[in-house]
Amino acid sequence: MIELIRIGLAGILASQAAYFFSLIVLYQVMMDWYEWGTFPDPSNIFEKTVNFLTALVFGVAYWAGLKVKKRKWFLRPVLLGGYLFLYIILAMIAFKLINSVLIYLERNVFL
Repeated sequence: MIELIRIGLAGILASQAAYFFSLIVLYQVMMDWYEWGTFPDPSNIFEKTVNFLTALVFGVAYWAGLKVKKRKWFLRPVLLGGYLFLYIILAMIAFKLINSVLIYLERNVFL
């Protein structure tokens, strides 16, 4: 069970990084795709769940895309590359921290 949590966490972190790469290459297409895949004003539980899952998988990269939206076209990939570099560092730190908690739980709680 703990291994599935690790795999799921790694999958979510990797999908964010992959979305960053696709934003660097195809900025406008990927921004439009994210906006088409979410509901602007969710009114029921289905729409809220779709928005939550989409933000969980692609939300950090979309947020970074919104931050560089008003920049020149040649400066966007550079700034997104910087955000990607910071994201990779923070994602590795977060994964290591959560993994250490999972290892502790695996060794001491789930005997």
